[in-house]
Amino acid sequence: MPASAARRSSKQDVPSPPKEEAARAQITVAEPAPGAARSPARALQARLEQDLQASPQGQAQAGRWPLYAALSFWAGVSSLMWAAIIGGVWLLLRHI
Repeated sequence: MPASAARRSSKQDVPSPPKEEAARAQITVAEPAPGAARSPARALQARLEQDLQASPQGQAQAGRWPLYAALSFWAGVSSLMWAAIIGGVWLLLRHI
């Protein structure tokens, strides 16, 4: 046990960063310079920020199914696939 006590005593306590500093850390992006060239990355960033700040009603896109409908659809597809697999194995075993 003396070795473990020596290891414990040799370890220095490293202070953890304060939670306030971690909470204040935010990513900010510089504004474009007045004469800066247009950047596709800035256009993409602006679009992503608009999408992020959009209301939940505005997020429903044309052609997208609601989640409950998609879940029902994929549950049905999965059930049909499993039925086909099990039926195929049953037929294969029956005719062997």
